[in-house]
Amino acid sequence: MPPTLTRSRVWLTLIALLPALPAAAVTIDGVFDPQEWAGAEHFTDFVAVQPLSGAPAPTDRRAEAWMLSTPEGLAFAVRAWHPPEVPQTRTRIQRDGNAPVDRMNVMIDFDADGRVGYDFTITAAGDIMDEVVSNESSFNSDWDAAWTHAVADFDGGYVAEWLIPWSIAQMRNSGEERRTVAVYFDRVLVATGERFAFPDASFNRPRFVSDFHRVEIDQYQDQQLALTPYVVSSHDFVGDQSDFKAGLDVFWKPSGDHQFALTLNPDFGQVESDELVVDFSGIETFFTDKRPFFTENQSYFELNHFLGRPFYTRRVGGPLDDGSGAAEIRAAVKANGSFGRTGYGVFAAEEDGDAGRSMQLLRGTQSWDSLTLGAQHSRVERPFLDREAEVTALDARWKPSDQWLVRPLWMHSRSDTAGISQSGNAAGVVADWDVPGPWRQQYFLIYSDAQFELNDLGFQDRNDYRYLEWETGYRQDALPPESRFASHSWEGDYIWRENTVGELLQRQVTLQRYSELRSGSNMYFFARWRDAVVDDRLSRGNGSVPRQSGPQFFIEANRPRRGDGHWSFYWNFEISPNHVDGLSYYGGIRPRWHASDRFDVDLGLFAWRQSDWLLWQEGREFGSFSSRRVELFSNLNWFIDDRQELRVKLQAIAIDAEAIAARRLDERGRLVASSAALEDFQLRNLGFQIRYRYKLGTLSDIYAVYSRGGFSATDEFDGLGQTLEQTFSLRDSDQFLVKLAYRFDW
Repeated sequence: MPPTLTRSRVWLTLIALLPALPAAAVTIDGVFDPQEWAGAEHFTDFVAVQPLSGAPAPTDRRAEAWMLSTPEGLAFAVRAWHPPEVPQTRTRIQRDGNAPVDRMNVMIDFDADGRVGYDFTITAAGDIMDEVVSNESSFNSDWDAAWTHAVADFDGGYVAEWLIPWSIAQMRNSGEERRTVAVYFDRVLVATGERFAFPDASFNRPRFVSDFHRVEIDQYQDQQLALTPYVVSSHDFVGDQSDFKAGLDVFWKPSGDHQFALTLNPDFGQVESDELVVDFSGIETFFTDKRPFFTENQSYFELNHFLGRPFYTRRVGGPLDDGSGAAEIRAAVKANGSFGRTGYGVFAAEEDGDAGRSMQLLRGTQSWDSLTLGAQHSRVERPFLDREAEVTALDARWKPSDQWLVRPLWMHSRSDTAGISQSGNAAGVVADWDVPGPWRQQYFLIYSDAQFELNDLGFQDRNDYRYLEWETGYRQDALPPESRFASHSWEGDYIWRENTVGELLQRQVTLQRYSELRSGSNMYFFARWRDAVVDDRLSRGNGSVPRQSGPQFFIEANRPRRGDGHWSFYWNFEISPNHVDGLSYYGGIRPRWHASDRFDVDLGLFAWRQSDWLLWQEGREFGSFSSRRVELFSNLNWFIDDRQELRVKLQAIAIDAEAIAARRLDERGRLVASSAALEDFQLRNLGFQIRYRYKLGTLSDIYAVYSRGGFSATDEFDGLGQTLEQTFSLRDSDQFLVKLAYRFDW
């Protein structure tokens, strides 16, 4: 056989085998190379989803996307054109900053079943955001994942590239050669308030993740072991004490089906400070959680139902039961995964000390094409309180058709405290109806008895109620071209709530509208009528307090920075009825000055005037106060370079309250005059933080943080200006810390 013929057959054989070979690695550099993306899935039919018209993207703002399955992960590229006459907004933001900037999104539903999506955002300036999307359109930015990204300009626009590792999220049947995923792409132009997407899906509709575009791709096996040791050194200037702490987070992902996490002596303190809250209502405030151990693959455990959250991660490492401060954690473990359509999740944590708690949670799910059933059980041991508490939950997610999504939840609690047992039940259903056309409907039916207890490990703002809500929505997306508005989203709702003894807690009718302007700004308002009801929580168990009827009105507007402009603004104003008599007024403005893309500072000043502020004193005694409240906010952000950032955060609250009437709740449930002594008071609250961050690598950082704060309440009335001035002298806490965390991946 001639040598040339032999060589020809070899080449033909190699060419025939090419489709079976893994795709070549893609260089993630933001420079689009057609040869690298040869053979990739290509998507070009981008349409307008903001406003939600469905019209094809104009040529000068068109976009196209590519998707390529590689052994290293799923690679994506989006090339977006930008009209030269439209300013480009490239403000630098911190991770998950969620500020109005030009950006591109890739969202993936790895199981293509509409249950959970993952959003990966790259801004035109190269910053990133990542979020988990649950319940079709509920975004949670607490999660921070390890993925590769790049962005670069080309003549006429910019290109963003992503590489999403196979191990980034739990997915079922990861061992098969092929899998079907669902994807969504969009690009956002802030200066015009436009968003163009493929496919024609929108988070403003009841169905969002379920409308992603399904694609069958090659699937590759991947494993990951990540170790993140950390050290923290801190000094408390108030107590003149220093502290040193070290620990380790371990994340092991042997496959996409199973993922495990372990933390030893974890640092569950957050470098990012919480917002200050001053609230006398007796209702607990909910806070989000950015701690890495909890955000990693946490979506499986989160039901996020209107009825409550069976697992509220801030309970772990929260205030000790003896009131001596935050709990120290000995260790915590978490695992979740699936065997085909059967999923599982396990969590356990052990707190240190006599007042520490022991917490365990188990969850299992079984899914079919249109139905997912879940069961969950949690147990908390609180030895300091001589208390054990358990909660069992059964949940479902049912899609009987493309228009309906139904989510029922039933929970049962049982507790034993110092030999006294208690059990309770709660149940509810939320139903979404995506009516064809611009309309939508949503229905809520909720019940919780007075003995139900969720807050040992979960979160529920209250128990003991029956609740009914009906919402209807209507969108206007085809407004005249001469209108300054691009779209309106109208919503009307009726809410009724009573406690289980039949006292009316809430009955109101609301009309609201969210509007997007062609300038990129947005505006929101609602008008509401509230019937006379009672507040059965304000007296802390000493009777239900009557609350007057009246109107409520709220409006807010946000004007983003456009291009290289120097200013952005936010303002709001609200009128609402006081508890007993008259109206309260709240409002303020928060301008932000942008010296450049990398440096900005804002200053917000908000005031609240209440002519009759009703506060519980003791027993059945109350006081009415004429109060003035001012809230001062300021943030400075300096992105020194791509690795360094400096942020300063200030929040100050000052309240002056003048006593005007002592009141008592009589046996007939009326507020009557009382002879009890009532004093004026002033309240001050301060939070201040300077935070420097140096990025060492993916999820690896050095932080240097100075923080100071305090709280004070005194029986004085010095005038609001002086009270605010005195707020800055508070110094209950004053500390400096340095934290180093470095992630090692294999």
